[in-house]
Amino acid sequence: MRDLMNLSGLKVERGGHTLLSGLSCRFNAGEVVVVLGPNGAGKSSLLLAMAGLIPATGAMTLSDRPLSDYGRSELCQQIAWQGDLPPTEFGLTVRQRLELAAGEDTEPLESTAAAMDIAPLLQRPLGELSSGERQRTELAALMLRNTPIWLLDEPTAHLDLKHQIHCIHMLKTQRECGRAIITVLHDLQQAMAIADSLILIDGKGGAEYGEAKQLFASERLTKLFDAPVITQGTVLVPDYGE
Repeated sequence: MRDLMNLSGLKVERGGHTLLSGLSCRFNAGEVVVVLGPNGAGKSSLLLAMAGLIPATGAMTLSDRPLSDYGRSELCQQIAWQGDLPPTEFGLTVRQRLELAAGEDTEPLESTAAAMDIAPLLQRPLGELSSGERQRTELAALMLRNTPIWLLDEPTAHLDLKHQIHCIHMLKTQRECGRAIITVLHDLQQAMAIADSLILIDGKGGAEYGEAKQLFASERLTKLFDAPVITQGTVLVPDYGE
């Protein structure tokens, strides 16, 4: 697999608080890395640091060049970040939002909209959409960016069950196309369905990286989330009790 991005001894701090430190890992083409951890642990901040949007210490390289050597425009051609839903005050329609993402190459716009089940919404203003419809619009915009690396912060948030499944299938397809996908997820079954590797952030400044099949263990995740996680058949699930 082609090595796209490397982190070595990464440390992320915000507000004088160390969110994570000592994280070393590499991200390859055709791989999905899922980031797991409790609320406030630093999962979103890790993605922001990898996108060059907040400072971090340690080494980050992209295609063997330091991330700091890239200008914003050049970096945006390599990395796409999808986080919170953007504001709707600008009055854009769904089509206009997708045109902004596509740039000059608008040919795939219609097929991408259809793939994300938003084709009937193209003329609708973003402000009139539900949160789930807006999330699908942002995922379609991400697809139109066509960068080799995707950083996704809870891509299945706001989606109903049908579209959660659809999203996971889409990410699998993008992996097969050679995309490197680093995504924050909260649903353990979704994570187990797609992760090749995991990054576990414990909320105490610690971070661990490894193969998913090694890190998916009930004892480890129980400790990570400070909540009971049990094995049920072939999957890990929260233990809600009787």
